[in-house]
Amino acid sequence: MKYIIDGYNMIHKMSQLRGKALRTQREGLIAFLERAQEKEERLKDLTVVFDGRRDILPYPAHSNVKVIFARGTDADAKIGQMIESSSFARDIAVVSDDRRVRSYAGRHKAKKISVKEFLKKLSSSCAKKDAFKLGGAEAVKINQELERLWLNK
Repeated sequence: MKYIIDGYNMIHKMSQLRGKALRTQREGLIAFLERAQEKEERLKDLTVVFDGRRDILPYPAHSNVKVIFARGTDADAKIGQMIESSSFARDIAVVSDDRRVRSYAGRHKAKKISVKEFLKKLSSSCAKKDAFKLGGAEAVKINQELERLWLNK
């Protein structure tokens, strides 16, 4: 599934990004999505669309999050163009709370996901995966116990 994210729409719903400079907000969103990609295989194809020109934010070339600036149009229209130009709109999930974007996605049979729903799914799946990670002290105790059992100490 290809995810297309309405960048500023998502930023405005993320409390941890509120009150920061616009560039910092964009960088924070991209960093958040990169961390989510590391934990969620299904998020390997992520595109974030922002209003503006590309030269506003030089994003890292090594990032797996594709960043598009809607040059000469707005992000809503750019997302619409992306859906329309896809031969498999049903394989696209659009993350936005914008009525215009959601309506366009629905008319073209793309999946619509609210920002709140997307963030909730990310946080619950990432929390489940993080639940199995051990802190340093727990890992040391387990290793000591395994050593004792295996080596009959």
